[in-house]
Order: sequence, then C-alpha cells, then structure tokens
Amino acid sequence: MFHMKVITAISVLLFSLPTFAGWGFFGSDTVKDDEQIIFFPAEAALQDDKWNIYIHGWIFEPGSLAELGSLFRKTLGIDADDVTEKNLFQKRISWFLVDNERGKQIKIKLGQQQFKLNKSVSNGHFFQRITIPEKTMQSLLASQNSKTLIDFRAVLGDKDKRLFQGEIHRIPRHGLSVISDIDDTIKISNVTDKKELLANTFLRPFRAVPGMSALYQQWQAEKSAVFHYVSASPWQLYPPLSSFMNSAGFPRGSFYMKLFSWKDSSFFKLFSDPVNYKIDVIETILKRYPRRRFILVGDSGEKDPEVYGRMARKYRQQIKHILIRQVGNNNSGKRFDSAFKDLDKNLWQVFRYTGEIKALSLDLQ
Repeated sequence: MFHMKVITAISVLLFSLPTFAGWGFFGSDTVKDDEQIIFFPAEAALQDDKWNIYIHGWIFEPGSLAELGSLFRKTLGIDADDVTEKNLFQKRISWFLVDNERGKQIKIKLGQQQFKLNKSVSNGHFFQRITIPEKTMQSLLASQNSKTLIDFRAVLGDKDKRLFQGEIHRIPRHGLSVISDIDDTIKISNVTDKKELLANTFLRPFRAVPGMSALYQQWQAEKSAVFHYVSASPWQLYPPLSSFMNSAGFPRGSFYMKLFSWKDSSFFKLFSDPVNYKIDVIETILKRYPRRRFILVGDSGEKDPEVYGRMARKYRQQIKHILIRQVGNNNSGKRFDSAFKDLDKNLWQVFRYTGEIKALSLDLQ
C-alpha cells in the first residue's frame, strides 16, 4: 500500500512537471548563474604507489515548485499540521524538485592542477576517477596543513565569485574503517512504520540515536577509525542529512546513497529490496581497501543482519566486528542465529543502547 501511494504521487507529479531544459540533451562547460553544484565527500585510495580519487557531484538548477511539493504531500498523505512542518517539508522536498543539468562538464582545481571531469548525465550527477602520485598527495596535504582531508573547488567563470567546494578523504592502506547504516542506526527514522518514516523524513527535525555520535567519536579518537556511511535513501536527502550529522557530532566520512530521478528506472530501484544494493556498495568498499579492517554497524529494522552476516562469511579476514541496533519487532534469537550462522559468537552483538556495547579489542592485522 505504501509503495502504491508513492507511485501514485509520482504519476501525478510527472504529469504536472514542466519541461525542464536540464532534462534535454544539451549541455555546456559553463556553470550558469542559476545553477548550483554539490560535491559529495570523495575518497582517495592507494593503489600501488598512486592515489585514486573518486569524485562524485551533482549539478542542478534550484526550482520554485512549491505547488508541486504541496501536490506531492497531499497525494502521499503526509499531514503537515503546522507552519513549522510545512516549511520543513518544502525545504526537504525541494531537493527532489530541482532541474537536473545534463551534459555539463565541470572543471575542478586541486592544488595547482586543474582537472576536467566527465559530463553530467540526465540526473545531473557526474563521476570521475583522478589518479595522482604519492608525491603530489603529500604536497597537497602539506599545503593544507592536514593529515587526511584535502579541499578542492569548481573552476567557474572569471566574474563568478561563488564557491562550490568539495573534500577528499585520504584513506590509508591499513587501519580501521566503520561501515555504518544511517536510518535507525544513527538517526531515528522508524523505517518499519511507513507513516512515521515519512514524517521523520519530511516533517520533523532529524534526531540522533542517543550515544551513537559519542561512540563514533571515541572510535575515531582511539582507533583512528575512518567512516563510510551507507544508506538506501536517495542522494536528494544528502544536504539535510550531512547538515544534521555535522551538528550531531558524527565524524566526517564518505557517503553512499541511491541515485534517483523521476523519469528513469532509478525511480523503481529506490523502492526495491535494499539487500542487493547494500551488498554491492559494501563489496565495493571492501575491495577498494583490501588491507583495512572493518566494523559493520546497522539495525534490525530491515536486512542489515542478513547482509552483514553474508559479507562476514565472505570477507572473514577483513570484517572484525558487527553491531546491530535492535529496533522493531523482528528480533528473535532465531533470526540472528540464522543471519550470523557459522560466525564466531564474539564477532557480532545486538544492542538497544550504546551502553550495552562491549569494549572492542580488535586485531587489525
């Protein structure tokens, strides 16, 4: 029933949307005054003696589509009862109603070098792998007085004074990485109750799961942990999510989210079972950093136990611990025993509150 409501809402929107230039087939290298760029946190991975930097961004034109936002809210049955809820809804939904820019070739400045990125596709997203030698990486870090983070920016026209900036996370070959789910793991979403999920996503300020930011800060301080945040939510929620996570004190890290567009197959993939999506993403991270060791953190609301158990059986050397926050009603011992079959009992733990989590003594070799 929930998915049918969403499909109905999308159908209404598709027939109501104007024809945007960004959904056409023409683009240019110029970032226009009414276009904006978001660079998502990039990772830099060492391969042999060179660093591969994975740039990902989104170019779009913000739209003034309040009427369509209201139409979406009414069709989906989201009740915004007061002015605060209505205003918050308009802010959140506005990221879904932008004019995505196709065929734009962004240029970035990294240190003293400039790089031309691949052209944006129909959903406005662009991807590029840049390779630099170790000497250049060390020079960049020294020039920015940093051990792990490097800033870069988009190159704009001579008279354009705006700043569209991104950051690169240099991830060492060895060390501890945390792959963390977001919804109901570090942010209260109530995924198992679809009405509450919609309200928590679009109408209410985001709320952190108590104790999780302090736990992650502790791992970062004591174990130099690096964080990879994996969510089945669409990239349109990245701006409010990243703002929330910064204000809640979660360590900075890379993000993996779902591509979504109103007018292609990614719409249907958004509502598909998250199992295959999460397996693909987690395997990408594990293969990119084969010598790092990992903690997987998730919740029992959907399929994190089953996904993490499957990954741990396949990548036994890399995955050193699994933590599952207990939410919803599907929390039987039988379920967890099945999800973590053939794994050491000390490898995984189910918890309700962070105070229950045992101190981790991890072998990072």
